[in-house]
Amino acid sequence: MTIQIFFQLLISGLSVGSIYALVAVALVIPFKASSILNFSQGELVTVGAYAGLVLSQFGLPYWVVFPGAIVMGLVFGLMVERMIIRRIMSAPEFTLVIATFAVGLIIQSGIRLYWQDNLFSMDNPMPVSSMEVKGVVLNLQYLWVIFCTTALVAVLAWFFKFNRLGKAMRAVSISHQAARLMGVHVERVLMASWGLSGAIGAMSGILLAPIVGINPELGHLILKALVAAVIGGFTSLPGALVGGLVLGLVETFSGALYGSTLKNILPFLLLVLFLLLKPYGLFGKPPLVRI
Repeated sequence: MTIQIFFQLLISGLSVGSIYALVAVALVIPFKASSILNFSQGELVTVGAYAGLVLSQFGLPYWVVFPGAIVMGLVFGLMVERMIIRRIMSAPEFTLVIATFAVGLIIQSGIRLYWQDNLFSMDNPMPVSSMEVKGVVLNLQYLWVIFCTTALVAVLAWFFKFNRLGKAMRAVSISHQAARLMGVHVERVLMASWGLSGAIGAMSGILLAPIVGINPELGHLILKALVAAVIGGFTSLPGALVGGLVLGLVETFSGALYGSTLKNILPFLLLVLFLLLKPYGLFGKPPLVRI
C-alpha cells in the first residue's frame, strides 16, 4: 500500500466514521436524558435526506437546503417527543423500545408510499468533486463531512458547558428528580433533547445524500451507529464520536485490504467483543450503586 492510497483511505474512513459518529451522538443525547433508546433514529436520517430532496426541487441552492433540512429534522424530533414519547414515558422499557421501532416503520412506510423505492441523487455542493495534493486525490465531499462533524462537536462542547439549556440537559441526564428540585423544567429539556437528536440526524442525512443517494433504506445506518455507540460507551458523547471514527476507519481499511465480506462482518464482531470484554465501552462508566 502506497502512502497516497493510505491517505485516501484515511480520509474516506474518517468521512464514513463521521457519519456513524453523528448518528451515534444523536442516539446518545436522548438516551442520556430520558433513558430511551430511539430505534427510529435511522429514519430521522432518512427524513433529513428527503427534506433536502424536497427543498432542492424548489430550485434552492445546497447552502439553503442544508440548514433547511436540519430545521425540519429539529421540528420532526420535537413532534415525535411531544406527540408520542411523552405520552408513554411511564410505560415499561420494552414498550418504549417497540414504540420507537413503530415510529421508524411508520416513517419508512410513509416515504415509500410517496416516493416508492426509487433512488434519488443530490448534486455535489462542491465546485469540483476532487482535488489532488502531492499525489493524494481528495474527495471534497468527504472533507466537507469531516469539517461539519468537527464543527458540530465544537458547538456541542460549548453548548453543554456554557449554555443554560445544555447545562439543564446535563442535570436531567444525572437525575430527573434532582433537576426538578433545582428548578429545571424536565419535560421541556426532554423535548429539546429529542429535537436536537432529530436535527443531528437530519444533518447526517443531508451530508450523506450527495455521496450515496437518497432512498428509504438509509435508516439501516442505525445498525452501525449502535455499534459505534457501544464501542465508545452508550452514556458518553465523546465516546460516541470516537466509536464512530474507529468503526469508519476499521471498515474502510478492512474493505480495502481484505474485501467487502470482512468489511460487513467486522463491525458486528467488534460489537460482540466489546459486549463481552468491555460492556461499558471505551468511555462509559458502570452505574454507581449505593448499598
